[in-house]
Amino acid sequence: MHIRSFAILLTVAITSSSLFAARPKNVVFILSDNQSYYEMSCHGHAQIKTPNIDSLAKQSVEFTHFYAEPYCSPTRTVILTGRHAMRSGVFTTVAGRSIMHRKDTTLADVLKTNGYSTAIFGKWHLGFSYPHRPQDRGFEEVFVHGGGGVGQMEDYYGNSLFDTTFIHNGKVSPSKGYCTDTLFDQAMTFVENHRHEPFFCFVSTPVTHSPHHGPKALVARLKAEGMTDNVELNAQVMNLDMNIGRMTRKLDKLGLAEDTLYIYASDQGMSDRGAPHGGLRITQAHDPAQHVPFFARLPGARPAVCNRLAGMIDFFPTVLDYCGIESPVESDGVSLMPLLTGADWPTDRTLIIHCPRNRNATMWKNASVKTERWRYTNGMKLYDIQADPRQQTDVAAQYPEVVRHLRAEYETFWESMPNQEQTLSRHLLGATACPDVVLNGMDWYKGASPWNRGAFQGQGNGAWAVSVVRDGRYVVECRHYPREAEKSAEASHARLKIGNDQYDIDVAEGATHATFDIQLKVGDYDLETFMTTADGKVRGALFVYVSAK
Repeated sequence: MHIRSFAILLTVAITSSSLFAARPKNVVFILSDNQSYYEMSCHGHAQIKTPNIDSLAKQSVEFTHFYAEPYCSPTRTVILTGRHAMRSGVFTTVAGRSIMHRKDTTLADVLKTNGYSTAIFGKWHLGFSYPHRPQDRGFEEVFVHGGGGVGQMEDYYGNSLFDTTFIHNGKVSPSKGYCTDTLFDQAMTFVENHRHEPFFCFVSTPVTHSPHHGPKALVARLKAEGMTDNVELNAQVMNLDMNIGRMTRKLDKLGLAEDTLYIYASDQGMSDRGAPHGGLRITQAHDPAQHVPFFARLPGARPAVCNRLAGMIDFFPTVLDYCGIESPVESDGVSLMPLLTGADWPTDRTLIIHCPRNRNATMWKNASVKTERWRYTNGMKLYDIQADPRQQTDVAAQYPEVVRHLRAEYETFWESMPNQEQTLSRHLLGATACPDVVLNGMDWYKGASPWNRGAFQGQGNGAWAVSVVRDGRYVVECRHYPREAEKSAEASHARLKIGNDQYDIDVAEGATHATFDIQLKVGDYDLETFMTTADGKVRGALFVYVSAK
């Protein structure tokens, strides 16, 4: 070869290498809601056909022993913080304990700081008042619904999975068509618009959370083909599969496949619903409530099936490791990049999942300590997963040393948890960044725990934990229904109590709300409301709008 030719080739090689090294590393994460590990054809479901998910599995490192929290908000907290949900004060999905603490650094925060465009499409369920909204937590593009599922009390009034009304960057945004299709339309537009820069695209679908209403044409087709069981649910999954195929083809068409970590998972195990061996109705500390699918398509990695123990706690450090970003916070998880790339991995690890499902956390309630071989649940029962994968036989008495070891692991974990009062998330009133705040009854941290449409017919009451951040005048508007409903408050009298101060006002017949104009001083308070109905019953206002003047 001539020296000149060699020099040209060397220059081209160096330039190509530099260009490749400079290309951004992107992340697309699709998280389905309440979808069982078995609700896909590649995992043995008898009726559901998921060719696109099956294809993605073949292109990915598929984890067969991957675990999440057994409820929505805790899992989403773990995903976004890389830390146990109890560290963020997230113990359940309602009752003031589904709000990720404002002091926590999120994955979106870190990526945004490092030059990434960040977006979320679909379900949030980690707080909808300032400063807990997704736009307050590092997401630049926000296209979401309220509550834990479409149509819940916190969601836009009257919402459904068809022609869903979303909140797009803080503004009401009606849509046409089926919700999952709309979310993927928005997500793919984001991906295309940001294809020349690093991005984090989080598609968090409301399906397969109830209500189980699938696309009407698909439901009709499945019924015509003879499907009779769980048709609506199955249609939701099959539509999700179709949209995953759309996203896969979009990434391929845009030439992003070689630069994008592409992950698909679900947020909880659903007790093995749809499994060939049948569902298992056991406690939330057992594997079927926590076992989720997890497929990761990593550029350049060889597709494989990984049987090692891993979990959602590992998502945060894995993404940052892939992106080459040093984490500013200490994670409770570990990077899975060695497993994705075929490198060495420790022979064993201990994975702890604890989801109290209550306003207060207590030791061992819904707690699971996992190793490659063992499962120790609720501080009582031990199972040998290798011999007994369905956790039917307690062998604690046969292995006292194993029990002692796993108890000690859990006790160290428990002792590391922060004071529960310090992790309570308060709604900030009067912040310059957001002078108008909406409170809803899903976040009552005392009293009742409303969450669905049935709450509008109920008589419950509760209190919000608030922090007034500046002295001044505030207008407080109390409603039984949200503003968009424009329905009567069905009250004759209203009382507002903030700390030790109390205010009363009569409500005109048919009025939609009661308005208080008051002075507040900086401090932490309980905010309570009392709406007296015409028949003398008292209930709390489910929606309170607070404006700092």
